[in-house]
Order: sequence, then structure tokens, then C-alpha cells
Amino acid sequence: MKLVLASAKDTAAKNITARLRELYDFEKVQSHPDLYACKNLQLATVSNEITRITALPMRADEVIVASRHASESGRPTLTVHVPGEPSERELAIASPPTLKSALRELTAARDELRLPYEVSLEATHHGPTGLETSVTFVEIGSSPTQWRDKKAAEAVARAIMAASTSPIKGPQAIGFGGPHYAPRHTQVVLRTDVCVGHILPKYVAIDEGLVKNAIARTSGEVELLALDWKGLDSGQRQLLQQIAAKLGLRAVRESELLHQAKV
Repeated sequence: MKLVLASAKDTAAKNITARLRELYDFEKVQSHPDLYACKNLQLATVSNEITRITALPMRADEVIVASRHASESGRPTLTVHVPGEPSERELAIASPPTLKSALRELTAARDELRLPYEVSLEATHHGPTGLETSVTFVEIGSSPTQWRDKKAAEAVARAIMAASTSPIKGPQAIGFGGPHYAPRHTQVVLRTDVCVGHILPKYVAIDEGLVKNAIARTSGEVELLALDWKGLDSGQRQLLQQIAAKLGLRAVRESELLHQAKV
């Protein structure tokens, strides 16, 4: 059973869950006041902020969080990411196929609905990190105006349903380098068969322990380290290539992956 989780304190989450119930066949579960179900998918609202929860309200094989995204720029953005606090060496479990499906459907819905929004993966950030099931955030940003936008919420609702029902499988990777908004990783996920889960940007102190942790906290087998080559310094590049060789993985420049996609 997969679980869509929303916070009652989150304006965007309430907007997204309203669109989910409006567009899809969710029925109220009589035994639970804040629970709806649609086939093998449940939709629950909790009173706390999702970033702070330490346990789920019910058992679930996977969690997708409907959420707001905030930034100082207030730029209209639809984002997908895995939670985690790399500086504390605490990472949630990532499901790269879920991220891929959500990102692709967000892009398709954005285009079909003619929304003036950017679509992007984000680097791994914030909690919750302790849940023992994979967690993916799908978000509307970046200000209250966007959080209340019904069409943006429809796009996120479509992305959540696509990710819940038909995750897109492919070679799994951990992304390294670049800024918080991950343009190169986003293009790899949209244009190639590679699925990226955790993204550890240039500003994170990368070492072998963190790489091993990201691998361990990814559902399924990790095959690649996807490197934003220009978004890493020379020391980081060399270290990641050495770690990949030691662990029997491929360290691949994202430009190489994107070039192969064009051939």
C-alpha cells in the first residue's frame, strides 16, 4: 500500500489533496476521519508538519508527500526531491523510479495546462529522515500565491498519481554536484532512461561514508554516480571517481549521459 501524506498546516498540501479527491476516485474511509483510499493508494492528512514526523499514521510501502516549496525569490516552481540532511549524515530512503515518474508527469502537466512554472529536481534536503520506507516530496512553490493555484495543484496531483501507479524504471543513480536546484540532473531524468534519487550538491562535504549511506538509503540497486562535472571541483571529481571504482560502480559525466540520449 502506498501513502500520500499531507499536513493540515500546509496550504499547498490542502490544495493538492483537494485536487486528488476531485480528479480521482478517492473514497472516504469511514473508520478514519482523515483518510481516503483509491485502489492501492491511501491519502492521509496529519496535524504536524511532515518534515518533523518520526512515524507514519499507518503502515505503508512507500510515501509520497504533497507539499509546499518556499524560496526567497518566490519564483513559480514545481519541484521533486528526496528528504535528507547530508550535513548530519541522515538520509531518507530514495525511490529513483518514483522521482522520475513524478518529474516527467509534472513537466507534461505543466505544458498541457500552460502553467508559467519551472519544473525541477532539488538536492536532498530537510526531514523526515528516519522512516523505514521510501519518501518523495512533490511540491508547489514558491509563495502563497502559487500554493493556492488550483492548476498547479492539479499538475502535482497528476504527478503523484503517475508516480504511485506507474513508476518508470531504469538504471538507478545518485547525483553529485551542481546547485540546490539541479538543472543537469533534471535534464538527465527527463531525457534519458536513468533514474536519479538522492542528489548531493557541490556545497555538501562529500566523502566515502556519505556515498555509501546514499547507496544504502536507496531502494533497489544503484548502478551509477551521475556527476555534474562542471558543478564539482577537481578534488570532488577525483574523489568520486575513486569511490566509484572501489565500490564497483560507474562514475559518469552527465554530459555523457545527455549526449548518448541524442544519438
